[in-house]
Amino acid sequence: MLSESQKYINAFIQLVKNQKPLFLKDNRNEDLNQAKENFRETEDDLADDIIEWCAKYTDIDEALDQTREGLDVSGEMAGERTPGTTKLKAPPPPPPRKVSRETLLNAIQESFPNQST
Repeated sequence: MLSESQKYINAFIQLVKNQKPLFLKDNRNEDLNQAKENFRETEDDLADDIIEWCAKYTDIDEALDQTREGLDVSGEMAGERTPGTTKLKAPPPPPPRKVSRETLLNAIQESFPNQST
């Protein structure tokens, strides 16, 4: 199961990769490229940095929360029996890959490659 910090980081990576228009509006991608240089290393610190940056943009902040909430429901009841049956539920998916600052920076660079570092 993902920690809260991992959920925030994974959700933000999903936004960067899949909802680019949110970041292209008002040159937010440039602001993100500047901010990423100060993102810290540990998962908890990195999640805090992401939350702080997103708080500046209401639509990104809301999208982050929605995306993060979607990650909450992954496989919590796996391995238990479905009520009224003798069959087991499908096994849970493999645990997600641990995220890091480097993973996030790579996602930003891939999504907005024309930015100077």
